[in-house]
Amino acid sequence: MCSLIHKCLSLVLPLLIIKVCAQSQLLAENSDEFTVLTYNVENLFDLDGLSMFSDYEQDIQTDPFGYSRAKLLTKLETIASVLKAVDGGAGPELIFFQELEADLTPHNSIIDIDDFLEKYVHLTVSEMLGDAWQQTYAGFPVELWLAKALAESGMIGYEVATSPSRGLESKIAHTNAIFSRFPLDEVRFHPLEQARDIIEAEIRINGHLLIVFVNHWKSGASNPTREPIRVKNAEVLRSLIDDRLDADPMSDIIVLGDLNSHYNHSSLYPDIQTGINDILGSSGCESFIENDLYNLWYELPAQERYAEVWRGHIGTLMHMILTPGLYDERGISYVDGSFRQLILPGTNADAIGRPLKWHFAGEAGGGASDHFPIYARFSIMPFENKGRLSEGNDTLDFQPALNVSNYSGTLNFPDGAFLNELSDNELSDYVAKLFEVEATILSIDPLRLKVLDRLWPAYYSDQSLIREGGLQNLIGTGESSLIVQPNFYRGNSQLVVEAILPD
Repeated sequence: MCSLIHKCLSLVLPLLIIKVCAQSQLLAENSDEFTVLTYNVENLFDLDGLSMFSDYEQDIQTDPFGYSRAKLLTKLETIASVLKAVDGGAGPELIFFQELEADLTPHNSIIDIDDFLEKYVHLTVSEMLGDAWQQTYAGFPVELWLAKALAESGMIGYEVATSPSRGLESKIAHTNAIFSRFPLDEVRFHPLEQARDIIEAEIRINGHLLIVFVNHWKSGASNPTREPIRVKNAEVLRSLIDDRLDADPMSDIIVLGDLNSHYNHSSLYPDIQTGINDILGSSGCESFIENDLYNLWYELPAQERYAEVWRGHIGTLMHMILTPGLYDERGISYVDGSFRQLILPGTNADAIGRPLKWHFAGEAGGGASDHFPIYARFSIMPFENKGRLSEGNDTLDFQPALNVSNYSGTLNFPDGAFLNELSDNELSDYVAKLFEVEATILSIDPLRLKVLDRLWPAYYSDQSLIREGGLQNLIGTGESSLIVQPNFYRGNSQLVVEAILPD
């Protein structure tokens, strides 16, 4: 049965209204349906050399692990490849990003996206970041680079809104962003404690008003001591939602982004007050009998709910949460059963369906993001129920495992002996790929392996590998068959142990 977990709050913040946009071509105006997608792109930073993260402080072409023009190009091309998989290559009509760098050099920014795209239409992103590079390009904020990369992939017509940087003293490195093919009527920014500003936007879709709240709460979902900060983040968001629902209880509202909380956070941490469940009121009750926020994770079977994998277990930090107005006969409606993760093996996912995290290895870096995008379809037609409404009675009180050891599918593990012969630059092409090696376990703390004549620093995240019958029992027993993936840690190559194969 649906339970009442909504708490009404009286907090109201002053609003700063700023809008940065381009003239949209509104490609979606001729369709009854459109796609909404939210994507944490994991540290999409510019090239101005001013950064809160040391990894992105400068563009060093000679440092194989420094951030560079080639690495920005890799990130842009990968993001475009992921998004192009939506809607037959046209890309989503509405994209809500997390972890774009909050521009610390706004005086170098070009505000108008259309002007930027027109000015540099004769150059590709690859050329601008390559042989045609000019130092003035270093000041371009990443939303400009991203808009150009998407346009070159055929994804055009976006208005863009990002919240401004709060400066170095804020210690907030990221910003949220909106890319919309529909007009942005109004955009407001709401500061949070130790987190990125919430973007509240009114989007006009074929005459209908859609309200969105784009979020990126305080990090550390697995750290309960940080939950009080997320509770404060949730209080601000809950108050903003209440203001909208008080004005119109059937407002069409989508809450989305990276809440750094799991859909079942209160079940995972029953002894503490949680931001997402206890304060915000996110639940699995799709009938809205006792709640006003339905979390779309309940659209999927419980074991398939995930957008991240942390230490061998799946998580749901990314969210798309709906109000009752998206289930009525007027305005915007949710297309029932359309919610999904965007998982593309080889592009943003590895062989067993885990996110391919971004890495700095080699000249161009690689991977995609530590989060999968999530998306759903919406319509300007009345809501149509296509199945049984969720009651929220399948909430898990644990995070299922997703690792090589318990993977039930068929996998091919090529012989990884050749990895011994590769330089670090060459090894970067094989990061996150799975190989079988015959290795001698030399020590556990720190973990060290010997593969043929090469000594490898190593790591494991799956705790089952160290339990009874695990790695420690293989010390001094000769070679063992292991499944590993190459990786880099603080600029040093290593092997990540994924599984121990039976004799």
